Amino acid sequence: MKKIVLVDDSDVILDIVSQALKMYGYEDILRAKDGQEGLQVIKQNQGNIALCIFDVNMPKMDGISLVKEVRKFDNTTPIIMLTTETDKSKIITAKEYGATGWIVKPFEAEKFIKVVEMYVTK
Repeated sequence: MKKIVLVDDSDVILDIVSQALKMYGYEDILRAKDGQEGLQVIKQNQGNIALCIFDVNMPKMDGISLVKEVRKFDNTTPIIMLTTETDKSKIITAKEYGATGWIVKPFEAEKFIKVVEMYVTK
């Protein structure tokens, strides 16, 4: 099975999302704490990633910039933004750069997994 990449500067969110994914059978999860680290992880695993999940507001490189950077070399991997951000202009910008979905925190695990399942087959 291909990997799911989580990029968020909150350990709590990384843990919650990882646990939700594992509860539903998604085991191969790569984690990064900011956009720069996330970009390195994605480049190192290029071609073996089923889905990326990015926070918007992070240090070093925010999630929207990360989408833009990833789309320079990967136009096909789905990218979901997982954030407390509800600013419509940021949502529009993320989509223009190539984000494929948007989930607002806090989220219910079942609803989150339904979105994941739209993009990833086990």
